[in-house]
Amino acid sequence: MKTNTLLLAVATLLLACQPKKEKAPETEMNYDLNLSTVDALEAPAACAPPPVLETVKFLPPVIKDDAIESDAFHSGASPLTKDKKIIKDGSMSIKVKDVEAAKKRIDKIVKTHDAYYENESFENNDLRISYNLKVRIPAKQFESFLKESEKDEGEILYKNISARDVTEEYVDGEIRLNSKRLFRNRYNQLLEKAGKVEDILAIEENIRTLQEEIESQEGQLKFLDDQVSYSTLEITLFHQKTLSEPVIEKDSFFKRLKISLGNGWDMLVAGILWCIMQWPWYLLAIIIITGIKLYIRRRRKSL
Repeated sequence: MKTNTLLLAVATLLLACQPKKEKAPETEMNYDLNLSTVDALEAPAACAPPPVLETVKFLPPVIKDDAIESDAFHSGASPLTKDKKIIKDGSMSIKVKDVEAAKKRIDKIVKTHDAYYENESFENNDLRISYNLKVRIPAKQFESFLKESEKDEGEILYKNISARDVTEEYVDGEIRLNSKRLFRNRYNQLLEKAGKVEDILAIEENIRTLQEEIESQEGQLKFLDDQVSYSTLEITLFHQKTLSEPVIEKDSFFKRLKISLGNGWDMLVAGILWCIMQWPWYLLAIIIITGIKLYIRRRRKSL
């Protein structure tokens, strides 16, 4: 009995002397890690394989034609126009007595108003003499040019003046141009960071396409600026020719007699020639008549 009690006391003492195992601290797991990553963390350090970092494929941003235009407003790339953009065009037709004098007068008006001829043509036919002029005039002097042109002694038969507001179209073009420039700058920044050949080629292709669109948009804005800065006026100067009625002279009796004799002779010659032309029919008629006569004679002899 004493022996069992002694053994129990020794066992209890040994268990009390053993070191206690510390509980491993709880770690907060990242929910973005996949299963293979968790296994690698829990595996022993000696057995854990080195982490494999996959290269993220570079994808340049897709740019749509109707890209967000707010960046163009806030970036300050190019200030948007605040002035009205008005295109003025007109045409007029003036009837004058002397076309050359009227043309010289228009030449003087063109010089005094810093205008120029875009097209000039001259026409002289049986009905009229005319100048067709296409004049480009500075927009600020368009009204005064019209007044000077109308002071001539000629008669204005036709006049049409029109004004077209292209402010909205111009501002829209500026916004699109600024947006494309911003995206081109972003592509240039991405080109400096790209490492793969296929990424570089893709970015350069997008830059080339954007550059073509930018140049086209710039050309359209320059064309609108030119149309706004210089108005177009088409002027027709003409002089109507007077047509004289032809005088019909009556022929004398002897002249008419001579003409009649000549016409009669011509008809006679034409009739003779026509009769000669019918000789094949004459030959055919002779052959038929001769055959009929021979047939009748034989018939009579047989009777």
